[in-house]
Amino acid sequence: MRPPNLIDILSLDLPSFIVGIGIHEFAHAFAADRMGDPTPRSQGRVSLNPIEHLDPIGTLLPIFLSLQGSPVAFGWGKPVQYDPGNFRNPNRGSGITAIAGPLSNLMVCCVVGILLTIASNQPDLWRAATTPVGNYFYRLLFRMFSFNLGLFLFNLLPIPPLDGSKVVCWLGGEYVSELMRKMQPYSLMILIGFLMSHMDSVLLYPLFIKLTIFFTGPLAHYVFAPAQFIADFL
Repeated sequence: MRPPNLIDILSLDLPSFIVGIGIHEFAHAFAADRMGDPTPRSQGRVSLNPIEHLDPIGTLLPIFLSLQGSPVAFGWGKPVQYDPGNFRNPNRGSGITAIAGPLSNLMVCCVVGILLTIASNQPDLWRAATTPVGNYFYRLLFRMFSFNLGLFLFNLLPIPPLDGSKVVCWLGGEYVSELMRKMQPYSLMILIGFLMSHMDSVLLYPLFIKLTIFFTGPLAHYVFAPAQFIADFL
């Protein structure tokens, strides 16, 4: 395993994390606002400024874990507060507000995938990879894709308080909602157990690989190993 690189963490991982979390939380706030709840707007959360959405501990923790060489470098943003009572249909409104976050991260993956496909088919743009600045921006796109795809998949897990739990409550009816309520007191232990048992590698990583190949095609191996992009082009 390649040792943690502070420069890569600060120049690639941190910006990618901030953009991913910022867009994710903005999407929650925007959806709640459009569904009729004024709470996020009154708190200044309907904003694309990522600073509005960052949680200090949730932002610093993944940097610390990455520097420690942890295989699971996770973090979080400041949760968007909303009042389901302001929605015309509280259950549907909560579900749409929840799924908006992961879908926004998937949208970022689509945009990055399109940009990389266009660039790889334009000789002038592709030659930029042989310059230090151009190479950096390509690697930043690879990391941004990776972080956003990870946020999309991880947040759709049906474990409270992740977005997936609210989505299945919306789609699964009262029985599933009651099941999620019973899980709530044990959710942190369930989530830690899920990560420590490497179930994310079993359930999420195969999807991560398939979606990466789907969106980035022949450039997928650079998403998995951005450092290789330096070796191949600089």
